[in-house]
Amino acid sequence: MLQSIRMDYSQSVLLYQDKPKYGLLMKLVLIIPVILVGSSIRLWSTGDTFIGLTLLIEAFIIGLILWFVLPREYQVYENHLRIVLGGPFSVKIGFHNIEKIGITNRFALSVNFATRVTRSYVEIVIRKGMTIAITPADDESFVEKANEALTQWARTSGWLEPSRKTT
Repeated sequence: MLQSIRMDYSQSVLLYQDKPKYGLLMKLVLIIPVILVGSSIRLWSTGDTFIGLTLLIEAFIIGLILWFVLPREYQVYENHLRIVLGGPFSVKIGFHNIEKIGITNRFALSVNFATRVTRSYVEIVIRKGMTIAITPADDESFVEKANEALTQWARTSGWLEPSRKTT
């Protein structure tokens, strides 16, 4: 049973990828480390080296956290979806775990990889777990390609499940 569910993601073919669209609020958040570095330099130059160094360390930590957790790309492979984060980090969601992929306007508690405040976003409903919210630059194309790959995977893998929704 485990062999049939176990996926080898490293051998998968990339079918589609989209970059996240960053909204104004997210761009303003990304300026915070720059402001902290500027303030640090100003304080350092006026002789307040301890506070300047503290702000510089805080800017580095905040910048590192933002770099690690903000998505760089959303990718559709032949057997899974991948959310590429900073550095070596990514989130891989096997199609066997996905119940539905679609665009929605509803407010829901979810794992949020959204990069803008918007009314509609792409919702990836997981079979056992929290829904994942993403905001690719082209929502419709991403959902279309992801659902095509999901349908093709279900057809070729023999994964037959009547409750799966591909709309």
